Amino acid sequence: MSDKTLVLSLARLPRALGSTLHEDLVWATPDDLGTPSMSAVPGVPLDISVDMTSVEDGVLVQLATSVDLVGECVRCLDEVRDHHDVASAEVYFEPGAPALTPTDDEDEEVEDLFVIGERDTINIETQLRDAIVPLVDPRPLGSEDCAGLCDVCGEKWADLPSHHEHFVARPPLASPASLLGDA
Repeated sequence: MSDKTLVLSLARLPRALGSTLHEDLVWATPDDLGTPSMSAVPGVPLDISVDMTSVEDGVLVQLATSVDLVGECVRCLDEVRDHHDVASAEVYFEPGAPALTPTDDEDEEVEDLFVIGERDTINIETQLRDAIVPLVDPRPLGSEDCAGLCDVCGEKWADLPSHHEHFVARPPLASPASLLGDA
């Protein structure tokens, strides 16, 4: 496992169109990789395969990895685990590339493009996060037919007998019912 950042040097990648460079990385998943409903387990090593290809005005970066996301079922609070294979491809543009010159119609889109950084480096962390976070289920379920929890006792419906019920007196009958004790 490595605590290496996801900043890669392009120094070994020839800039001739179609030239390629491959790197395998191991990255410890951070505490904030996901959302409050579901996320990657912090500190787990994530094996990342990175293929870089020289293209006009930049570098095409293709990432591949797999990640286990963990959360809680929104109905019964049991643990939910989902395994995902992750693939992403983005172009990192050379500073000053024509694609980075905004036109009146595309001002916001230009800000979302990836740019090769100082000393001919790229930081693939944002690209990796952008590929993983959409895989997070905003309302994870243990199963489609999960019945959830009993709203009175808080036990899982799946663990309770089919005849499970609670006697709840309506407010006008609450005082006479209290004379009967626990029913």
